Amino acid sequence: MKKYVVWGMGLLGTSLALDLKKRGGYVVGVEKSLENIEILKGYGFDRIWQSDDESLFDDLRDCAGIIIGTPVDQVFPILERISRHEISPAAWVTDMASTKSELMRQVSMSQDPMIGRLNFIGSHPMAGSDLNGPAHARLDLFKDATIYITPQGPQDVHGKPAASGNPGLKNEVAEFWKTVGARPFEISSEVHDKWAAYLSHGLHLVSCMVSHLLEEIPEVYDLQVSPAGGSFRDITRVAGSNPRLWDGIINSNAGEVTRYLESLEKLIHEWKVLLAEKKLPVEDIFKKAGMIRSAIIKTEQNEIKNNPKNIKKI
Repeated sequence: MKKYVVWGMGLLGTSLALDLKKRGGYVVGVEKSLENIEILKGYGFDRIWQSDDESLFDDLRDCAGIIIGTPVDQVFPILERISRHEISPAAWVTDMASTKSELMRQVSMSQDPMIGRLNFIGSHPMAGSDLNGPAHARLDLFKDATIYITPQGPQDVHGKPAASGNPGLKNEVAEFWKTVGARPFEISSEVHDKWAAYLSHGLHLVSCMVSHLLEEIPEVYDLQVSPAGGSFRDITRVAGSNPRLWDGIINSNAGEVTRYLESLEKLIHEWKVLLAEKKLPVEDIFKKAGMIRSAIIKTEQNEIKNNPKNIKKI
């Protein structure tokens, strides 16, 4: 029975812990919230540490892997804490944060030899919900989900590639994610953050924009029935996500999200001018959008069918 430490038992961390438990793994949890710890005990987890309890590090000595499920701004401080304690030299450490460039830069450029000895590699599961917390965790959340793996950050101050632990580390972490049904995909941290801006982070802001614009028609709030149809519900679903969490995510990827919004602003201007002149090719726009959406979904389906065991690289 392999032992894993899941540090940060929110939606992702608890869902992962449930999957590992279902597959015969032994999970030690680390969680800050006492309220969440009670929920976790209700799931049957018998070893949950509060994150400020230094005794928790006794459980790190013989674990196979440590998965950090906290917001990105907490990951590096946790790595610093872990590095001060004894863990198995064969153990790997990964995270589940939504941005990677700054975190991998911190790790790769750290002058602390204790950080350097950690077998750390970045991960980002493209899975989740607008709901949050362990109460909303579910089994098989990661089934068929893409897991972006970022094995190293940019070059360090000496021009050398950033360290990424032992040579087999990438494959070890990839194999771990496969055990819960996920599909690992290797990518650089810089490309990851650009893609994340277009595929997730920027979209959360667009969802919020759609909601904010309703302040221009406040009379809809007074209706006794729901004034919106399915399209409004679909496009604004993620606007209900955890505000504090997304404050950290978007600010940690501010550069790429800014560039995304600039591109969006340009496209809106172009379409606005054409529409004012009644020259906007609406039918073509919808056709192209549908093709792009299908291409993305088809890529996911083909990857499951044709490459279920491979790590793709970009």
